[in-house]
Amino acid sequence: MLLTILAQTVTPTSTSTVTSKPTNALVSLLPLILIFGLFYLFMIRPQRQRQRKQAELMGDLKIGDEVQTAAGMFGNIVQLSDEFAWVEIAPGTTIKMLRRAVIGKVGPTEEAEPGTTG
Repeated sequence: MLLTILAQTVTPTSTSTVTSKPTNALVSLLPLILIFGLFYLFMIRPQRQRQRKQAELMGDLKIGDEVQTAAGMFGNIVQLSDEFAWVEIAPGTTIKMLRRAVIGKVGPTEEAEPGTTG
């Protein structure tokens, strides 16, 4: 494709008084470069940021953290290994799950004071 674009030349006709310039290869490839740039900006970069954030979360997990799982359950971590986390979801009820099934830490909730909005 690149060779065809580079090989294209406009031959002047004898009846035409205005001569045409050959198409610049960079101008021809500009839409393709622009599409790749937008694809990177909107698809690849955000996914890498999510992966980096998830890997950081996996490294920061420790016993006693209150977490949310991918199944939507909340609980406290009672034991950790390299691959698994044991989460207590109710008193006396502990489940073993993969560490990557933990999607976030749950922080303390702040209750709004009465009479204020927002």
